[in-house]
Formats: sequence, structure tokens, C-alpha cells
Amino acid sequence: MTKMFPFHEQKFNNHLRPIIMNLFYIKIGGLEMKRFKKMIFMMVSLLSILTVLLAGCSAPKGASESDSKKDSSGPLKVGLVTQLSGGGALYGNLMKQGAQLAVDQINEKGGVDGRKLKLLAEDDQANPSESVKVTQRMVSDENIDAWIGTLKSSDTITDIGITAKKDIPSFVPVAVADNVTDSGLNNVYRNVAKNSMQITEMVNYILKKQPHKKMAIIAENTDYGRNIVKIFSEQFEKGGRKITNKELYNVGQKDFNNQLTKIKASKPDSVLIAGLVAEGALIAKQAKQLGINQQLYSFGGFMGKQPMELGGSAVNNLIHTDYFVPTAKDEKTQSFVNDFNEKYGQIPDSYYSAATYDAVYLYADAVKKAGTSDPEKVNKVLHELKNEHTVMGDITFDKNGQAATRVWISQIQDGKQVGIYHAE
Repeated sequence: MTKMFPFHEQKFNNHLRPIIMNLFYIKIGGLEMKRFKKMIFMMVSLLSILTVLLAGCSAPKGASESDSKKDSSGPLKVGLVTQLSGGGALYGNLMKQGAQLAVDQINEKGGVDGRKLKLLAEDDQANPSESVKVTQRMVSDENIDAWIGTLKSSDTITDIGITAKKDIPSFVPVAVADNVTDSGLNNVYRNVAKNSMQITEMVNYILKKQPHKKMAIIAENTDYGRNIVKIFSEQFEKGGRKITNKELYNVGQKDFNNQLTKIKASKPDSVLIAGLVAEGALIAKQAKQLGINQQLYSFGGFMGKQPMELGGSAVNNLIHTDYFVPTAKDEKTQSFVNDFNEKYGQIPDSYYSAATYDAVYLYADAVKKAGTSDPEKVNKVLHELKNEHTVMGDITFDKNGQAATRVWISQIQDGKQVGIYHAE
């Protein structure tokens, strides 16, 4: 049974009871004073009753106060866990910028029912143990109302296990591994399409819009890369096309001559690069040097400016999936792009900032609709959302908290990212 007044009871048990009970064994003239013991026992009982009564009249500090904080007049604390240093800092800081823009806009309009939002952004260094430590601190010490994170799917999966213990609404705007939303947790919401969704969109685009019938695949030797090889190959061949070759490479690899020579010998009419831009741009360069001039395809790793900076002309005309296109003719998208540019002096060219911006708004709007920041009620509102229009598209969360946001097909044209297709 839950103890109603843990603070006062503990104080009594630890300090008063031992002192009084020691009196039970006072001896006078070598004889135990049984009557005296009986009297002391009655005093102990009376003191216990008084302790409870006094506790009820005072404002106790304990679980009840912690619970009431969710509906206090203080700020709504939004915790953001992402990489803000090291190799992935570019993407983590884009997440932070998107979140801060949303927080500032909401606060300028008076907050949520008079309560301001406060962003708590911390660096997890893309380190699993650090990510857990930061999330645990936010949940236990900061008593956050909402959580957003992270860059890595594996870290995200671990962290949402922590936030789930307090049913804290948790948003996943960046990590796309399918199993993030396969956990069955009731408090997790991914407002971006998962990996298998972008693969399906790419296959459908090629089958509908491109003539390529024989494709070679070069993929990073990770769960991410192997998953793409498996799903893409199955769907591509089911559509009547052929995979000529499947080659794997290691993350951090610099020389791809061996894999590319085998690909060239298989005589494909197109090549799919299933990996991130650090290796992908090098693959594109070395492919051109070997005389592989076939159409190149890839996925979300080729978003933004980095592909052009690393790959130069070798990535020109490359076609890839994208979650966000800043030139999209959508009022909400253009409003976000203009506001972001005004605040930070740059055009947001990838989904990292846009999806995180949306996550803050999704939480704030849910609190407003619920009329409270109580996690149970906020989660109920989020699960009942239907076609909520956001920068990333119309949001409806399924039973696992997964949204089917739009996936764009983009092409690098003369050094610029251009959206060329998306399914209606």
C-alpha cells in the first residue's frame, strides 16, 4: 500500500521511536517497570496519530508534490537529447535550432495557457551511456514534461525506455530505424517516415518514372545498410526488375575500387548507394573515375549541402529520398523556412530542424487541447490526432506512434537539392 506521508513517518521512525522505545527497559531498583512500559506504549501510539494529523494539515513534500508539478504555473520543460559536439554536431545543432525556434515562437504568443516553454538541450556525444545518463538526469532531476531525441536509433530505443517509466510524451523526429516504434510504448511519437517507408517510395518512384531495369547495390555493412539491401532487392525484383550485384563496404572505408570493379563487370544500368554521405560521396567520385556513368540513387544520407561539398560534380544528377524540401509550395513550409532564415541566417535544407520544430509544436498543441500537462491526458490527445498539418506533412499517429509523413524524391541539380517527386 502506498504510504501517504513518507516524510513525517520516516522522521518519526528514524528519530523519535528509538528514543522512546529505549525507555521500555528503564529499570528502577533492578525491576522492570511494566506499568511504565504500558504508559510509554500509549504515548507512542498517540504521537503516531498526532504525526499523521499534523502531516495532513501541512503541505507535505513527496510524491504528491512531484505529481502536481505537471500542472503548476511553472514552465513546461522540453528536454532535447542529441549530439552537439563531434562529427554529428551539425545535425544535432540543426535539431536544437528547430526546437528553439518553435519554443521562442510559442512563448512570444503567451505560451500554452499562460505557461512558457523552456528548452533543455544536452549533448549525448552520440555515446550510448552518455545518452542514457543525460535522459535519466532530465527525467529524475529536471522533471521534464516532454522529451525529444536522438540522432541515433539505437540510443533512442534505450532512452525511450527511461521516459516510458513516467509516461513522458517522447518525440522521435530524426532516428528512422523501423524498430524504434515497434516497442509498443504508449508515449512515443515519430513524426517522420521510418526507413522501410522511404525504401518503398524509392522503389515505387523508379518503377513508375524511371526506365532502369538492372541495378547494382553498394551498401554499408551495418544493420541500416543490410536492411536496405534486403527490402529494396525484394521490392525491386517483385516489380519485374533485376539486381545485378550486391556489394558491402565498412563504415570509414576510403578505397572502394574492389567493390566498384565488380559492379562495373555486372553491367548495370543504374547503381544504388545505401549509406551515409561520408562514404557515399567518395563512392560516387571513384565510380566516375572507373568510368561508371550510370544513374546513381541513394537515400536520406544525401540530404542538404554536404553531398555537394564532399562529392563535387560526381554527385550531380544523383537521385535520393528526402523528408523535407525547402522549396515546397506549402504555406506552413514556407513560413518555417522564412522564420528559420530570419533567426539563423540560413535556409534549412534538411529535415533535422523541420521535424524537431514540428515536435515542439505537436507537444504544445496537445497540452493546449488536453487542458493540462498531465502525461496520460496529453498522450491520449496525441494518439487521437487526425491529419494535423505540420511542416513535415499531415500527421496521424498509428497505434505504435508512427506517422506516415510524406517522402520526397529529390535530385542534385547543378549543386542544388531539387524536389522532383512525391506520392500524393
